[in-house]
Amino acid sequence: MNKLAIPQFDQSRAQTGTVKWFDAYRGFGFVVIDGIETDFLLHQNILHGFGRTSIAEGSSVEFAYQSTENGFKIIEIFAIAPPSPRAVPDPQLEPDVVLEERIPVRVKWFDPSKGYGFVNAFGCAEDIFVGAATLRKSMLGDLQSGDALCVQIAETEGRKSVFSVHDWC
Repeated sequence: MNKLAIPQFDQSRAQTGTVKWFDAYRGFGFVVIDGIETDFLLHQNILHGFGRTSIAEGSSVEFAYQSTENGFKIIEIFAIAPPSPRAVPDPQLEPDVVLEERIPVRVKWFDPSKGYGFVNAFGCAEDIFVGAATLRKSMLGDLQSGDALCVQIAETEGRKSVFSVHDWC
């Protein structure tokens, strides 16, 4: 059995890395640290402990980890910062109106390959658009059907869309 080389840093201290990728459907992803060839497994249960179900690629994560015979796994998250803004401007239109009220919604569906999906406000059948760019700004990478969120709604040219996602309503 091959043993992994132990990275050259103190395992007892919090480390900061970048989300390489995370798949909410599969329930895991990986975090990398600059200069270290080892990936750190990030399981969805650890995100749940931080109050999240997913995380955007490129997000910065401060974490504690543990060495296992299969590699390194993250055991606790202390902080998450959003990914750095991309050089390409976001193609979203400036909204005509942003409602100040935060409302609870449930995810109807979201397709990460398309980069968008729809949510419904509780008690209302109207579909509200949610795009991947909005999720990235809110440090979310993916949504699952049935996820409950707290959002602000914007209207652009008469169409409703999620403007921002919040931790509380």
